[in-house]
Amino acid sequence: MNAISIFTKFGDVQRLRQIFSVLARHGYGHLIERLGLRDSRVLGVIFPQPATQTASNPERIRLALEELGPTFVKFGQILSIRPDLVPLSYTEEFSKLQDNVPPFTFEEVQDQVRMELGAEVKELFKSFDPRPVASASLSQVHRASLKDGTPVAVKVQRPGIKPLIESDIDLLYLLARMAERSIPELGFYAPRKVVREFERAIMRELDFTIEAANAERFRRNFDGDPDIYFPGVYNEFSGKRVLTMDYVEGVKIVDIPLFGHDPKAVARLGLRAVVEMIFRDGFFHADPHPGNVFVLEGNRIAYLDLGQVGRVSEDVRQKMLFLLLSIIREDFEEVVQILYKIGIKEDEVDMSEFRADVIDICEKHFGKPLKHMELGAFIKDLLEGSLRHRIRIPYEYALMCKALITMEGVGKTLDPDINIFKESHPYLVEIFKKRYNPHRISKDLTKSLITLSSVVQEAPPQIKGILDSLESGRFKVRVEDAGIEKRAIRWETIINRVIITLMISTLVLASLSLILFGKSGWATFFSLVGFSFAGFLGFFLMLSVLKSGKF
Repeated sequence: MNAISIFTKFGDVQRLRQIFSVLARHGYGHLIERLGLRDSRVLGVIFPQPATQTASNPERIRLALEELGPTFVKFGQILSIRPDLVPLSYTEEFSKLQDNVPPFTFEEVQDQVRMELGAEVKELFKSFDPRPVASASLSQVHRASLKDGTPVAVKVQRPGIKPLIESDIDLLYLLARMAERSIPELGFYAPRKVVREFERAIMRELDFTIEAANAERFRRNFDGDPDIYFPGVYNEFSGKRVLTMDYVEGVKIVDIPLFGHDPKAVARLGLRAVVEMIFRDGFFHADPHPGNVFVLEGNRIAYLDLGQVGRVSEDVRQKMLFLLLSIIREDFEEVVQILYKIGIKEDEVDMSEFRADVIDICEKHFGKPLKHMELGAFIKDLLEGSLRHRIRIPYEYALMCKALITMEGVGKTLDPDINIFKESHPYLVEIFKKRYNPHRISKDLTKSLITLSSVVQEAPPQIKGILDSLESGRFKVRVEDAGIEKRAIRWETIINRVIITLMISTLVLASLSLILFGKSGWATFFSLVGFSFAGFLGFFLMLSVLKSGKF
């Protein structure tokens, strides 16, 4: 009640009443009651009403979001690529959200261009079509040409959209706090975190300079690839609210059979593009749905709308690569271990039950004929199975899965027999080989040895400093223990043994990689040297352990 009263000062009461009325109309009046707002004196009496139609929970939420307008539509669209925040059944439904907003006027377009670029439209462009070729909740796109005749697409932000979104985000935070307080079962989904993630994503999307930077990075990553295209940016005609890019002449990827393109070739190219973005570059289009992917002459693919991207570290890519390769090899025990390691545990996990569930899911999907196996259904079952054990899959992994699932859906539309496991395997193996080639291994080995050397050099002096402090009386502890110095020496011995063990492991891995991927006599020679040195260190370590008599 106090929180609601605060918002009366900002004139948001009518909007809040509208939100609750729409939710009640779509069958969520019981939630309003649980929030304690049925008889709110500020909002007026809200009577829960039955849903207007028989539909699933995800569908009713989608309909409510569409009715609530641009901010809530965008909220759902962004959540549609976040299976780490909401269940996959909801992300699938939210991907159907459509912007039902009329285009804004050409006069408003001219005002936005003038305020952002400091000049009139006619001074900047040779031609500028006043009719938009596409219109959405945040912006619309116009076809134009530069003074030299170059055709371009000009994306212009909807006037006044940012303050409207900021106001609605304040209300979303209010609703999230109330939900966390009044509906305990929603706590696992962390409503305030969901709103915070939405706020971060939408504010980035409202800054067109970020999309411009994304486009330039994609162009660098695929420079020299004749089959995959990203439009260039004209920075002198772009800003935070206006973005000018190459105009793309093509057809939407799902429409290509009507225009004589080869659907099977395009499906496989789209899959290769997504795999390379994720596993090679660690920078990928987070929402490659059919409206954002066009096909050009010669079966080339062009990606548009680059505001939403995923970024993943090399460590995350490596774990995801191992997970997919384990799935393809049908090594289900490894799938269990990797999934458990990468998951965020919200509670104690019964490992035997978790293992049984994951293996059941794997066997259910891999018992099907190859052409009927679907990555999307498999990942959905894995994620939902993990949630049953209160294991949440981190954002980066969920975003990668969503991108792969979306591309699989597009691929299945073009070629119903395509199998993402089979088709992606050669690309994944090639990326694996490049990641673990001898040159890369030697660089990693050098880095590891430098780190180990630093530890070796720093640890003994630090331990010696502790011993010196103990000897001089400067080291003070609350409990006296006559054996502490001996234990410190023992810890120094343990640390040294751990360091030697790590060095042996690194040498063995490097030598094995040289044998597997090396193509010269020198690779064989250095692998033998590595194995020999590892053997010497192992023998030395074994003697040390035997001599101590403690093993």
